[in-house]
Amino acid sequence: MDLLNVFKRSKSDHFVLAGKEYPRVTWWKLPNLRTLYFLLTIPLLGAWAEGYDGSMMNALQTSQEWQNFFGHPRGSLLALYNLSFGLGALVAVFSFPWGGYFADNIGRRWGTVCGNVVTIVGAVLQSAAQNFPMFIVARILLGIGVTISQGNCPLLITELAHTQHRAHITAMYNSNWYFGSVIAAWVTFGSININSSWAWRIPSILQGGAAVIQISLIWFVPESPRYLINKDRHEEALEILKHYHGEGIMADFVTAEYLEITETLALEKEYSNHGWTELFSTPGNRKRALICYVQGFFSQWCGNGLISYYLVPVLETIGITSSTEQAGLNGGLQIWNFIVAMWAAFNIDRIGRRPMALGSTGAMIVIFTLWTVFSARYADTSDPGMAKGVLVMIFLFYTAFNCGWQGLVITCPVEILPYELRAKGLQLTFFGISTNVVNQYVNPVGIQSAGWKFYIFYCVWLCVEFVVVYFLWVETKGIPLEEIAKLFDKEDANVGGGAATDNAKKNLRDMKGLGVTADTEVDVEHAEHESQGV
Repeated sequence: MDLLNVFKRSKSDHFVLAGKEYPRVTWWKLPNLRTLYFLLTIPLLGAWAEGYDGSMMNALQTSQEWQNFFGHPRGSLLALYNLSFGLGALVAVFSFPWGGYFADNIGRRWGTVCGNVVTIVGAVLQSAAQNFPMFIVARILLGIGVTISQGNCPLLITELAHTQHRAHITAMYNSNWYFGSVIAAWVTFGSININSSWAWRIPSILQGGAAVIQISLIWFVPESPRYLINKDRHEEALEILKHYHGEGIMADFVTAEYLEITETLALEKEYSNHGWTELFSTPGNRKRALICYVQGFFSQWCGNGLISYYLVPVLETIGITSSTEQAGLNGGLQIWNFIVAMWAAFNIDRIGRRPMALGSTGAMIVIFTLWTVFSARYADTSDPGMAKGVLVMIFLFYTAFNCGWQGLVITCPVEILPYELRAKGLQLTFFGISTNVVNQYVNPVGIQSAGWKFYIFYCVWLCVEFVVVYFLWVETKGIPLEEIAKLFDKEDANVGGGAATDNAKKNLRDMKGLGVTADTEVDVEHAEHESQGV
């Protein structure tokens, strides 16, 4: 493919569902769809608390009040302060995958609430911490709560979004990580000069802000139609699709969408064992599971962990020691990250997942190599020009990272997983992400003991990531959510509606003959909205 063509917007005025073309919609011209996307800003806040955490812990390291209160932690002790959040995330996934359990059994909204309750408790304890153990326990609770809510929010978003906009809005979810990091950076910048422990207690309590907002407002967001159909609440699901995707009209697109979702979920329910072992039961599922885990693992081992939690030690290696300057650079970096990540989210269907991931990883290899060279030269010569070069590389590195990995780390898993495995498989991604407890321990120790030489590891590892992405990743650009299964399962894919495979059609006939699944036909209403694709 000509590289330039990757960046050209498609000329098509249509999108495809179940093998049929429908006119593209302009969401801001449609009142109900516009309302839906306004409501989805509530679950989009789910990544806020985690982004807030990384940026806050970076900024608190610039606070003399925080440093004095906790005894100027360095090396492995500083690592424990930071990785305790990751330990909580690991507990939330490895001990028992609470996020997936809540999502599948009590719904995406209630699962979000359960996680947020734990997050609020953690934020209160963190802000009230009187000693080292209390601070660590609070951060473990924050990691548990945030991970549970993150196991539900992106599912609700991707399962409610219109087919045409699903990828953009799902990618915005993890890109919104930086919204929290921007707030944390500048809240901490504003409180850094308070001459009391409130310099760090104020940012700590505000970490629970997004959880309070979500608990208060999540009830205005409709439940996932796919969850409702899976619980045999078909009428409620159809009404949601009709209202938001059809502007109140049972249009042809809505009936096709409802049919595809209903028959696909019926097939999955009939032909899967409903347990966690289903993730590894077929070649297609094993490939999905591997991608989900690797997506999370690689996203934390790109070298980004050096900046997410340890920007201050990195800046100190190039002679930037002023607290105000460090906090200002952290705040500016987070604003830039948010802008780039949102740009990538809006262009995910123009560029495609594989080109974004490969381009991002390839660029990071080059940039991290230059970063290492500049750091080595500064260590030898103390040349201010080399220090400025490192700063430029830090911003360029995150530009590359955010153009691929930031949005895709959640978008890719929730797309490639069928409904029965979506909540479960996403826990594998979070398990991969939770391995950052290792690099959060290793990074400060490595920087302290090896300086710039420690960066060589990431230069090599990024090359490994590039090769794995090239051979393993699957392109899902422009494919409806249920139909992605055919990329993994071929003729055995449990896909219903107009996109059903021959095997699926046969299975559906058999199921209907046995009365296992009901008739899914609905009457189509015709209205002027259909000219707009709804």
